[in-house]
Amino acid sequence: MSFDEVYSEALDINPVFQAILAVVILVTAYLSLNPPRGSEALSLGLMLVLIVTVAVFVNFRTLEISITGESLTVGYGFIKSRMRLGDVLHAEAVRPSFWRYGGLGIRLGLDGSLGYVVDYRRGVKITRRSGMTVFFSTGNPEKILQIIDHETKLSAE
Repeated sequence: MSFDEVYSEALDINPVFQAILAVVILVTAYLSLNPPRGSEALSLGLMLVLIVTVAVFVNFRTLEISITGESLTVGYGFIKSRMRLGDVLHAEAVRPSFWRYGGLGIRLGLDGSLGYVVDYRRGVKITRRSGMTVFFSTGNPEKILQIIDHETKLSAE
């Protein structure tokens, strides 16, 4: 069994969403540092909004996908799902419906699956032996499926 990384991919969220979050951060920072007179409570509230917005931006800016000879890890920042390749029952390339996940980020699908969604163009849907289904966006679904198939066959030998 190999524990070396055989595949790695990082997908940034849409630049439009990055720009919107950056504007929210800048406006909130300005307002919290330059509050109107007599609005100290507003300033504290804005400072809290600023901290939360910066934390969300930093953590959810990039979806990271990593495959080793033993496992697949996918997630944003400190929130990740890791699964052993031996636990993969079925993997397929899919183009998900917006209605299944209803947004971007970490989403619970209407079908009970867990989604790591950056866009709705291409992705991989993995069904685990436990029945849990995980979807994640990727720019290279065919390559990921090929690696999972290859690594699964190697570990079975």
